[in-house]
Amino acid sequence: MERTKIGALVPCYNEAQRISGVLSILLTTPGIDEVWCVDDGSTDGTAEVVRNRFPHVRLVSLPHNRGKAGAVLAGTEQMVDCDYVLLVDADLQELNPQQLQAGVAKMTAQNRIDMLIFFRTAEAWWAMAVRANDLFSGERIVRRSDLLDILRSEEVEGYQLEVAINSYMIENKRNVERSPLYCRSVLTAEKVGWQAGMEKESKMFRSIFDYLGLTGLVRQMLWFPPLRF
Repeated sequence: MERTKIGALVPCYNEAQRISGVLSILLTTPGIDEVWCVDDGSTDGTAEVVRNRFPHVRLVSLPHNRGKAGAVLAGTEQMVDCDYVLLVDADLQELNPQQLQAGVAKMTAQNRIDMLIFFRTAEAWWAMAVRANDLFSGERIVRRSDLLDILRSEEVEGYQLEVAINSYMIENKRNVERSPLYCRSVLTAEKVGWQAGMEKESKMFRSIFDYLGLTGLVRQMLWFPPLRF
């Protein structure tokens, strides 16, 4: 019986200053068989950082920005030897490698799990109150076949990726579990300034609401995923 194979996929856009910490941890985490990075048309030299500092990372460099969903699709299509895709945001700070490894080990030991969401334990209280730390978490392990179905079946905008995955799992009655992960993401305002950051955050929430509607959003907040630890 062949061992379950997991590949990590890091979509990134203008993360030259932050991506090294994430890639260093992924490359040394037991159970991760491949590490892929999709540079989504960066203009700050992100691709060069990956290429020069991390020769063991498989780099996909897109000539134009496609958004997160487009970058994830481009990378997932290349990961033909992987059963599961571990999605990881490129800007994570203080990522806990032991908790990451524990989640990977849980996934490989139990083939009955279709997706594992890493819920972020370092988020602000208000984010946890509305369950943004797991519903919108960019850190999750998904069956590659499911991820391709999601991204190929309909047009999903970058901000909608996580909730689109959630909706697919609900509709197809997939088995989803959660695992804690201490990490901190960099606020958009820290990257582009407060005004532009607020505009981007507002656009993100409008996009998610447009995709789910009120009923779909409440459904995910109250039910998904089953709160098992």
